[in-house]
Amino acid sequence: MRLFKKRPGFARKAGRPGEYKYAYLDKSVLRQNNITRLTIDERWTKLFSGLPMSPAIERMQNEMNELIKQEAMLRHEQESLEPNKRRIMKKIISLTRDAFEENDDEAKSELKKCRKEIERINDRMDKILEDIERTNDELREANIRLLNETVHHVFSTLRNNKERAEAITKELERIRQRENELKEELESINLDWTSFAVNFTELIGSDHVKRLEGQFELEGLKKDEADNSGADAEN
Repeated sequence: MRLFKKRPGFARKAGRPGEYKYAYLDKSVLRQNNITRLTIDERWTKLFSGLPMSPAIERMQNEMNELIKQEAMLRHEQESLEPNKRRIMKKIISLTRDAFEENDDEAKSELKKCRKEIERINDRMDKILEDIERTNDELREANIRLLNETVHHVFSTLRNNKERAEAITKELERIRQRENELKEELESINLDWTSFAVNFTELIGSDHVKRLEGQFELEGLKKDEADNSGADAEN
C-alpha cells in the first residue's frame, strides 16, 4: 500500500511562483507507526524542540488535546459505572429472593427501582461506547490532519531555509569578490608618501610641504620623515 498519495485540490492549489507541491500521508501510516495521540507522542514533540510551531499546528494541537481530554473523561465515567452496576446487580439478586420467595412488596418496589437503574446504566454505557468510538474516529482524523500539517510545515521550512542559505552563500561570495576588488584597488592607489614628501621638500621646501599637507588633509602620512628629509636637504 502506498504511504503517500496526492489529495485532490492541494496538488492543484495555486501558490507563490516556484512553490512546491507535496503529497499527503495516507492514514495507513498511523497504524504502521503506532500513532494514536500525536500531541503526546514524544516522537512528534521532539520535532519542535528547535522549530516553532505554525499557528495552524498550534490550533490543531489544541483541538486534539481537547479530544484526548474528552476521551479520558468518557473512559473515567465508564470505569466508574462498572462497580456501580455490579453493586446493583448483587442487590437485585438479594431482592429477587425476598420479593418472590418471601412475597415482600417493599422488596418488589426496590427491585423495580434497581432494574430501572440498571437499564439507565446500560443505556449510559452504550452511549459512552458510542461516544468513545466516535471520539476515536475523530482522533484518527485529527492525527492525520496534524501529521500532514507537520510534514508541510517542517519540510517547507527546511526547503525555505535551504533556499535562503543558498542565497546567503551567493551573497557572501559576491561580498568576498567585491572585497578582493576593493583590496586590489586600495593597493593600486596606495602611494608611498615618504618618497613624495622627500622629493617635494627638496623641490619646494618643508614649509610649503607642511602647508600643502594641511590643505589636502595629508597629515600623518609619515610627516616626520618628510620633515627630517627636508631639514637634511636645507642643511
